[in-house]
Amino acid sequence: MQEMKPQKAELLKKLEVGLILDEELKCLIRAQLERRVLWINSHNCEQRYAHLHNHVQSLRPTSVEMETNEVNPDAYDDVPIEFSKLIHGRAMKMSWCYFEAESTTLDDAEVAMLDLYCERAQIKDGDQVLDIGCGYGSLVIYIARKYPNCHVTGITDTTSQKEYIVEQCRNQNLNNVEVILADVTEYNMDKAFDRVMVIEVFEPLNEDDWIEEIIFPDMILTIPSADFLLYFQTDVSVVNHWVLNGKHVARSSEVWLKRLDANADTAKAVVEAFTGCEKEAMKWINYTRASFLHGIEQGGYNNGEEWLIVHILFKK
Repeated sequence: MQEMKPQKAELLKKLEVGLILDEELKCLIRAQLERRVLWINSHNCEQRYAHLHNHVQSLRPTSVEMETNEVNPDAYDDVPIEFSKLIHGRAMKMSWCYFEAESTTLDDAEVAMLDLYCERAQIKDGDQVLDIGCGYGSLVIYIARKYPNCHVTGITDTTSQKEYIVEQCRNQNLNNVEVILADVTEYNMDKAFDRVMVIEVFEPLNEDDWIEEIIFPDMILTIPSADFLLYFQTDVSVVNHWVLNGKHVARSSEVWLKRLDANADTAKAVVEAFTGCEKEAMKWINYTRASFLHGIEQGGYNNGEEWLIVHILFKK
């Protein structure tokens, strides 16, 4: 892990104990976003594509995923399920949702995005489906219910997530689901699948930004551009490619933040019981709030036209 600059360290200390107001934090986030945009606009198209090409080539000799044991799991995956339930909707979808209208509720937005995944993946009833990094099983359970003749396999590296999915399948009488507890970077499967779903499981790569210290405290993060994965077609080829406006990221983050704030006392008690330390609980909650504020600002930047949600359909 790189040594943190003094200004960054001081900023994070203030954030941990809640000494940075939301508006101040949002200004800092916007400044980082504006710095990125200015860098892009300061180069002509040839320079920008040369930079992208060089970055792609630098990744080709190496594995895209990093060593997972370098990441602090408490930062984003290994959280108490009671805490996640306070933030997310009925489907427990931990990734971005699809808000079709201003009146769309979180529960409806979760289902709308899950339905969009299935439509764009062209899932058919009877398919063998694999969901890599399945979280609390929102997509696994949705597919199993919508397509009763499908067999759905989910892979997670978190025991609590597997236990939750198994419990939900038992309660809903779903017998077409298998959940595997494994590190996907090391797990080998002999079974073939008709569809493999990968929803927001990119590991951190390479960018210097203080906000990434919150989400990936032991690494630095690159967010792929909308066309980034189109350069990786050695083993697969692209069938179709879609983008969604970043406002869906902003809306998701905004709703999650409101739910967290509305349940602040309960959230603090849950995390404190989990960590055994009030200070750590407040740090966790403040970092979570900051990550949601980052989503609001980044997703909404330039009316949602700068940082997008990308869906890509590949074929083997």
